[in-house]
Amino acid sequence: RRITGAKKIALFGHRAVGKTTLLAMFYREASAGRVPGLRMAAIGPSTAEYLAAKIGQIEAGEPLAGTLAETELKLRLYHGPARFDLIVKDYQGEHVTLGTEAPIQEFFADCDAVFLCLDPETSDRPDERRKRQQEVDDLLERYIERSDDTTAGRPVALLVTKYDRVLDRGGPSPDQVETFIDQNYGMTRHALAGHAPHSAMFAVSSYGRGVGRDGRPPAELHPMGLEGPLGWLAEQLEVGDREQIEWLWDLAPEDLRRLGKCVKVYERRYPRSNHAITFRRKLAALRRKKRLKGFVRLAACAAILAGGLAAYDAWGFRGALAFEKAGHPPAAVEKTWSEFLAWHPTHPWIFPRDAETARAHLADWSLGAEQDRLVAGLDRPDLPGEIQARKIATPELAPRIAKVEEALHRQKHDKAWQGLQVADPVAIEKPEEFLSRLRAFLRDYPNTPHKDQAVSLVKDLQKRVETRIDLNDRQIVDALARKAGLPGASLRDLIDQAESFLTDRPESRYRGDVQEMAADFAKRLDEADIAKAREADRNTPSNFAVRRQRYKDYLQNHVTGGRFLGEATAAIDAIDRERDTYQYRQAYDHYLAHPDDVQAVAAKLRSYLDANPDGRHVKDAKTFIAWWEKVSVPNDYHVRLRRGEVEPDVGKYFSGGSPDLSVELWVAGVKHGPSPIVKDSRRPVWDHDFPRPIRWKLGDPISIRILDNDWSTSGVFTFNTAQGDKLAMKMLSGTVRPSKGGKTMLVFTSDFAIPELSKP
Repeated sequence: RRITGAKKIALFGHRAVGKTTLLAMFYREASAGRVPGLRMAAIGPSTAEYLAAKIGQIEAGEPLAGTLAETELKLRLYHGPARFDLIVKDYQGEHVTLGTEAPIQEFFADCDAVFLCLDPETSDRPDERRKRQQEVDDLLERYIERSDDTTAGRPVALLVTKYDRVLDRGGPSPDQVETFIDQNYGMTRHALAGHAPHSAMFAVSSYGRGVGRDGRPPAELHPMGLEGPLGWLAEQLEVGDREQIEWLWDLAPEDLRRLGKCVKVYERRYPRSNHAITFRRKLAALRRKKRLKGFVRLAACAAILAGGLAAYDAWGFRGALAFEKAGHPPAAVEKTWSEFLAWHPTHPWIFPRDAETARAHLADWSLGAEQDRLVAGLDRPDLPGEIQARKIATPELAPRIAKVEEALHRQKHDKAWQGLQVADPVAIEKPEEFLSRLRAFLRDYPNTPHKDQAVSLVKDLQKRVETRIDLNDRQIVDALARKAGLPGASLRDLIDQAESFLTDRPESRYRGDVQEMAADFAKRLDEADIAKAREADRNTPSNFAVRRQRYKDYLQNHVTGGRFLGEATAAIDAIDRERDTYQYRQAYDHYLAHPDDVQAVAAKLRSYLDANPDGRHVKDAKTFIAWWEKVSVPNDYHVRLRRGEVEPDVGKYFSGGSPDLSVELWVAGVKHGPSPIVKDSRRPVWDHDFPRPIRWKLGDPISIRILDNDWSTSGVFTFNTAQGDKLAMKMLSGTVRPSKGGKTMLVFTSDFAIPELSKP
């Protein structure tokens, strides 16, 4: 933790000694590169904001107010390639007064280095100077109480702050700061000399020369001596880490794992340190020493183990040979050699020739044991496979293997014949299976001593089996005939049963009868299926799907042959033609009855196309549907106003007798026109193309106004879309007349056209 953790730095000093200012200027100068070989960075936004506020106040020429709250600051100090994380606390100076047990004292007790700050302003006041030194003395005594050698146990530096005041009074130069400290702070100097071997003294000034008597910072800041404390701190922290590792090395010189971690951490913090190289070499030597010790121990253990194993294996081999020569049964000798090989796995490595002898003895005696077991009647299902493997592996044991095979063959023969022996052949429940087993026995053992008895039994069973088969065939044929005579019998099942009989019994003497029955079943099924299709065709003339499916079912059920295949195919074609005409006529008749209901007509034509993709009226249907999709969304149309006529009484007084007529259109609330004015005419001819296209979609209303422009514009007549008329655009594609009659009319032409449907 001491090596890897952040370093706690104690900035010790009474109120107004300049701790906060010094800390801010340390950061200002080191972070801006004005301290050679050093760089400082703030870690975390709270530290950066705190120091930025203090530096900003100093640069603005305002002295810092006394610190009231304790603030933890996290900094990072770079010294060459080394990096240190620092924790410093800014606090109220009264908390270090003698007799005060403030929380900052706990931080001081656990710190890694100490800056003791003393103000030269109090040097001419002996009582204040003594109090400040007593406060320092109290801190050092706390450190000494916790140490084992009457030292502070950490590096301590004495900083004489505001040294520019000393220089202004003609005091010693910063290089002679020790003279000034001897004259004014002898008590502290004496304590550091006796109890802080890693101590130093520095003269520093946060602002530099030119500070006014009111303590305000000068316009230009020239800090003095800041590089000395920071460089000393970095060097002392490295010395402390190095001493820590050396102390750990003395404490646990054999703990390679922990020492390796410490050296790795040290190298990461001080990557180019000569001491890191020394530690690494020392660690490598320790590793070599431990490896050498381990190797020696391992070699000694291996030698002892090898000698014990050799004696153990030799004793076991001699014991197995002695047991073999004592004349024990083959099974017991086999077990002895098997156990020897299992309990002495290292024997082949130490005594390879004896191991080959042991394996050969085991193979020989195991064959003898197997022969004895076969003679005794013991069954070994996996023995044939083992014998084949031994023939390949140990050809030198061929004579012994042949004897085992002969015993195995004899054992199988006896078991097979024993299973075929019966007291009364007539009592056999399944003669077919027994006959098959007898024939297999004669094939496997042609030289059996029971051959005559087995052949006689085969002949007897053959006659019985043939009689049973014939009787069984007769029963099946009779059952098939009875099922065929039942009302509602499934002809398909009967045909399947007949075909199964013909397949399973190709030599049956009832084969011809079953073939005739199967042909009759097929004929009846053929007639029944076509009758279902004809009935559906007759009873549901408008249900084309059902009619068509019935004929299709007939074709699928009789794909291998049927007497009505031609009729079914022709009927399907006729149904398709009827459906084509019927569904198209529904759309056509609706169009004639309701010419404005184009949406319903388009829906019926879609249904027609879905059911008849190759129908005779596909072209008309697709044309109409495409037109309907076009008019269902806004489209532009070009309209021409050709001519018109109004009633004879249309005109204004003092207008010269005839009106000055024009026309304007309102389409979906959008005005088009008016057209040019034809003067003094009740039968005007315009031949006028409206310059802007008419934008219209299905359902948009249209109004047409005839205007008289004589003297002033006034309406003559207005044509409006009829209620419920969604095809108002027809008004602009022909002659428009009032619904109540009269001579008033307008003639239009446009590129809007309604497609025609051909008559079915």
